[in-house]
Amino acid sequence: MSRLLWLPLVMAALAAAAVLGQGWTASEAILETRLAVKVEVLQRLIAVSPRMWRFQELRIREALETLPVPLAGEQAEVLTIAGDVLARTIGDAPTPTLTRTATLHDAGAPVGQLTMQISLRPAVLESLSAGLLGLLGGLATALALLRARRRVERLQAEVEEQQEHARITLSSISDAVVSTDVEGRIESLNPAAERLVRMGVSEARGRRLDEVLKLIDERTLEPIADPVRAALDGHRSKERDGDEVSLARDDGSSVAVELTTSRLHDAAGQVVGVTVVLRDVSALRRMAQRISWAATHDSLTGLVNRREFEARVDAALVRARNSDEQHVVCYIDLDQFKLVNDSSGHAAGDGLLRALATVVQQHLRAGDTFARLGGDEFGVLLEDCPMDRARDIAEHLLGVVRDFRFNWNGRIFSVGASIGLAEVTGSCLGTAEIFSAADAACYWAKEQGRNRVCTHRSSDADLAERRREMGWAARLTAALDQGRFTLHYQPYQALNPGHMAGRHIEILLRLSDEEGELVPPGTFLPAAERFNLMPQIDRWVIEQVLSRYHALNEKLGPGLVCAVNLSGTTVNSEGLLEHIRSLATRHRIPAGAICFEITETAAVNNLRDTNELMRELQGLGFRFALDDFGIGTSSFAYLKSLPVDYLKIDGSFVRNIAHDAVDRAMVETINRIGQLMGLSTVGEYAESEAVIAELRLLGVDYAQGFGVQRPAALPLTEPSDTATLEKTVA
Repeated sequence: MSRLLWLPLVMAALAAAAVLGQGWTASEAILETRLAVKVEVLQRLIAVSPRMWRFQELRIREALETLPVPLAGEQAEVLTIAGDVLARTIGDAPTPTLTRTATLHDAGAPVGQLTMQISLRPAVLESLSAGLLGLLGGLATALALLRARRRVERLQAEVEEQQEHARITLSSISDAVVSTDVEGRIESLNPAAERLVRMGVSEARGRRLDEVLKLIDERTLEPIADPVRAALDGHRSKERDGDEVSLARDDGSSVAVELTTSRLHDAAGQVVGVTVVLRDVSALRRMAQRISWAATHDSLTGLVNRREFEARVDAALVRARNSDEQHVVCYIDLDQFKLVNDSSGHAAGDGLLRALATVVQQHLRAGDTFARLGGDEFGVLLEDCPMDRARDIAEHLLGVVRDFRFNWNGRIFSVGASIGLAEVTGSCLGTAEIFSAADAACYWAKEQGRNRVCTHRSSDADLAERRREMGWAARLTAALDQGRFTLHYQPYQALNPGHMAGRHIEILLRLSDEEGELVPPGTFLPAAERFNLMPQIDRWVIEQVLSRYHALNEKLGPGLVCAVNLSGTTVNSEGLLEHIRSLATRHRIPAGAICFEITETAAVNNLRDTNELMRELQGLGFRFALDDFGIGTSSFAYLKSLPVDYLKIDGSFVRNIAHDAVDRAMVETINRIGQLMGLSTVGEYAESEAVIAELRLLGVDYAQGFGVQRPAALPLTEPSDTATLEKTVA
């Protein structure tokens, strides 16, 4: 009877032990498999980013929790070699548990540890269940064993599915990953690598890496050192500084790549191969090349720009100082070009400049530099060229320009040129002196009747410049006495619906010469500045605008804001504040109606006095705009100290933003900083609808330029009172 009682107990114990043993074995197999999968993923992460992997907590946790799909009752954590926890899964492993640990290696050296636990509680519970069933007989035990076997098979199937998921994840990486053995023979390619080398894994397996990946230095076109051998010798970082690596293909094409190599180790830390990671960076390098080209070339003509031209002249000057070489700078200014813009628009002018640049380039020597310096001004650097030879070349170029004809919509245009020559020798003080000499010679060519070549001689040029400015000084004084200054205006266009209140215009100064022809300010203002006539001229403008403001407000629209330019000498002139205060009181000028524009150069030259004047006038209700912003060397450094209301972005950046990425970025940066400071921004030289559209997209508040409206004569109005204004004394 006792034997009968012991039989079910023995059967239950045997069943429970068998189930527990199988559960242990299954759990151990599962744990070992999952540990191996996670180690493989983490080792690839370390191989790709050997220096940064330990800081990528999110990617480490993702590998722990999703590769393979997590099981209930599982816990995993990654520690540094010092025992610090880098990442840990969220779940817990209820006791009793089974634990396994693996060491993570980098270049053969241990760098971390992966620890995994899996709960044996399900196995224990099943063993107890099997024991209870064993009490009912052998059939129950057999059924329990069958259930355990099926569970093991199911778990093994899940592990295989998770391993396949890990393989698919690796295959989806966009970078090309190539694995080799220690002999440099390819063992595997992921799909990205197959596409890059245009070869399947079955065809590439077993071949040497240098047979499949033909890597060259882009600068020298020479093959680079074997990356596998370099990795095995201890080099595991990216390509050497300065190297630009390309993958050469059999059809003659190439792909710019970023190359990374690292060694692979087995569980014992032995080197078993090398992983080569290739990233296609063709688009990035093309963008870098475009940006570099844009920084040194004119976007309209494709010629070297002024900045690069000055750098090349400076380099030529250094060579001249270190040798007997002699070079010549040609300064070319087109004549009658303005007629093309005025009669047919800027599109015609741009087309003429492009065509003429192409023609002139064909008549220069191979080593000469042809540059567009701005507007209709060009420069040529004739290297290793004596002055007599340079004059012959310049005379030839003069004939080329004279014979050039440009057809625009059936109209034929021709232009002339005035050319000034200046030597580049070791005795020159610097590039500024050279450019000044060439510019003076060019101006002298214009003064002598245009369409000619003049060579700079310091005494002649200085005398001519002095006489020219002295003549203008007398003419400007006479123009003030005879009332030959006139005012024009150019409106702003509001680009933001929030800035529609009122109308903004800039007051522009013009001079009628003795024959009644308008003279642009760029012609006479330099002489007015030099002979201290600008304070008298600016005060005349201020008197005219303030005395007629109310009449202009009625004619041009309510809420009118008039922008009036102040020169640097005017800002620092004695009595300006009192003069403006008196006029504002007399003519009852409302707050915010007048905005004074000061160039950033004028502001920074006497920052303290300018700041004080601006704050005093702001207290009287006047506004201020910082004009031509962005061309100075320290624009942003002093912007915060100036109490301005408007920021006018220099037109040299604005005019090309529709097709020049660098200029667009400059405008975007200036606009963003200005608006962060609470300033309204104005884009100058908005000469087309395309430029205005780009300004609107960038969030600039106002646009000003020919694309908005060409300057027009200020409407004739009477002063707001009949009081006789006191004559301003310079």
